[in-house]
Amino acid sequence: MKKLIALGIAASVVTLSGCSTMFNSGSQTIVATSPDKNVNVDVTTASSTYQTTLPTTIVTNPSSTRDVTIKVNDKCYKNTSVTVHKSVTPSYWANILNGWGFLIDYATGDMWKYDNQVLVPTEKKADCDTVAKNN
Repeated sequence: MKKLIALGIAASVVTLSGCSTMFNSGSQTIVATSPDKNVNVDVTTASSTYQTTLPTTIVTNPSSTRDVTIKVNDKCYKNTSVTVHKSVTPSYWANILNGWGFLIDYATGDMWKYDNQVLVPTEKKADCDTVAKNN
């Protein structure tokens, strides 16, 4: 009887969740670097926007509706912006065995996997030394 209950619980978990949600749920870590050090940036994730300096480590949950973007916001550098590339996780395709999983993984955002590393291009302004001295 215990085996039957355990089998029922396991079947319910598989039926009521997506494969990516079971195997990939949780936060992901992205390391953002640039050719220059200590560049001020704004990081936007699905849950927040905050300021930091490069290099930095971003910890975020995947999202189907919002990308992770890194925008240079430094008086000595030209404004540039990078969107972290995301791709569909291989486990998402296992949902072929359970059609509901496609919808669940999309809704939770767990179908996505962000790149582990991103290079933020930086270009120093020509008048940066003058600007920095006057401020």
